[in-house]
Amino acid sequence: MTGLILKDLLYLKRMAKVLITLLAFYMILFLQTGKDSASGILSGVIVMLTVILSSNAFAYDEAAKWRVYELSLPVSKSRIILARYLLALIFSTALTLISLLMELVALRGAVWETGTALLTAWSIALLFCAVLFPTVYKYGMQKARLMLMTFVLLPILAMTLLQKANLPLPKESVLLMTLRIFPLFAVAAYFLSYLISCRVFTHRKS
Repeated sequence: MTGLILKDLLYLKRMAKVLITLLAFYMILFLQTGKDSASGILSGVIVMLTVILSSNAFAYDEAAKWRVYELSLPVSKSRIILARYLLALIFSTALTLISLLMELVALRGAVWETGTALLTAWSIALLFCAVLFPTVYKYGMQKARLMLMTFVLLPILAMTLLQKANLPLPKESVLLMTLRIFPLFAVAAYFLSYLISCRVFTHRKS
């Protein structure tokens, strides 16, 4: 299973220049913004790069016709799936820790809101991957991207409709409670997604 993770890392090594450019851009943007906006920028980076890197890992597999070969490997199908889920978890966690380090160094301190924002971004990244992975195994990368876009746009549409309806916003205590349990919900959804992916992968023909 370790070899499968290393294989993905070698694939993504081709993106090194692009990633370095993106990180440099967001670093400059981060340093130029005020403290209130910094966490928002880093949170977006965590979600965006996790989804991009995970999507590209699947795309490289499809381009190389890897699926035919991996079925012949002396590795259980559940471990093949687990390797991809661990890869996304490593990405999201590493990006979160890097973002936290940037906050500590650049802003010389971190407040509760900063940690909450980064943890929420980590949770959102896991949720996006939880939706993306089973759909990729079932329908392929192209259809999965469309379904992921729908999943992202639905909450935005719901928020817009709620604002137009002039409905009262949730109380602060409710929001704090939601943020506290959100990471647990994301982890549970990620594990459930893994089980679904294993089932889909096991029953596919090729």
